[in-house]
Amino acid sequence: MKSRRRGFSLIEVMLALTIMLLALAAIGQLVGIGTEHGQIARLKMRSTRLAESKLAEIECGALGMTDGSGTFDGDDSQWTWTNTAQPAGPPNLYLVTVTVERPVRGITFTFALGRMMYDPAMMGSASQAEVPPPPPDPSTTGGTAP
Repeated sequence: MKSRRRGFSLIEVMLALTIMLLALAAIGQLVGIGTEHGQIARLKMRSTRLAESKLAEIECGALGMTDGSGTFDGDDSQWTWTNTAQPAGPPNLYLVTVTVERPVRGITFTFALGRMMYDPAMMGSASQAEVPPPPPDPSTTGGTAP
């Protein structure tokens, strides 16, 4: 009587290794895709914040409403910005668009943000506001005395 040896055959081991290698290759691709999407999300978030900060500078009057361009300072020195202001109908109302760009692995990542705003130079400031005259004192105005 022959006894059968327990264990896996060579074909079963080769098949299991092939399945495992294919699964590892697929997982590796998914990790790469996830990493790239994470980087794109970080770039979108950073570019949105930079564009909003430039729009805030224009809105408060720190930057003029005229078209301009430049680079950011510090950690954001690879980012460049441009702004355009187009009249949008009523006097002193403009569509201001800020575009920020950065090269990433040979491709330029671009983000644009636009906002309608009044020209801050034409709006004046609180220091230019006139103080209204005080109301007349009722005791010094004419009337009947008892």
